Amino acid sequence: MRTAIFALVSLVASAAAQSVVIAAPAPSTTLSLGESFVVDVDRPASLTGSQEVAVAIGLRTCLGSCTGLNATSDIGTSLFAGPYAPAAVGGGSLDVAQNFTVQVPVLFLTGPALLSVAHFALIEGTEPFLEVVSETVNIAL
Repeated sequence: MRTAIFALVSLVASAAAQSVVIAAPAPSTTLSLGESFVVDVDRPASLTGSQEVAVAIGLRTCLGSCTGLNATSDIGTSLFAGPYAPAAVGGGSLDVAQNFTVQVPVLFLTGPALLSVAHFALIEGTEPFLEVVSETVNIAL
C-alpha cells in the first residue's frame, strides 16, 4: 500500500514539474480584432527529465463570463498548432520558454475570451503528459 501511494505521489509531482505557464499576455489583457500578439509559453525548471513535443494555442469566446469554462475539451479557434522547442531564458534561470506570434481572428466575438495552451511532452522520454492551461483576455473592436 505504501509503495502504491509513493508511486502515485511521485507521478503527480513529476507531472506538475512539467507544467507550462502563459507568461504573456497578462491575464485580462485587451486585444483587438485582427491584432497580432505574442504568447510566451514558459516551462519552469524541473528536476524530472522531459522531452517537449508540441503546443496548440486557442482562443474561445466566453459569451459573458469565462468562469467555470473548461478548456480541456475545447480550446476554441486554433491560433497555432506545432512543435514546442523552448530555449533557456538566461540570466541564471533554468526556466525555458518559447514565444509564438499569433493573431486574433478578424471575425471573432468581442468580450471576454479564454486563451488556452494545450501542451504535450514525454516525461522521462516515455510517459505521455498532456495539460491545458488558460487565462481570460478581453477582445475589443
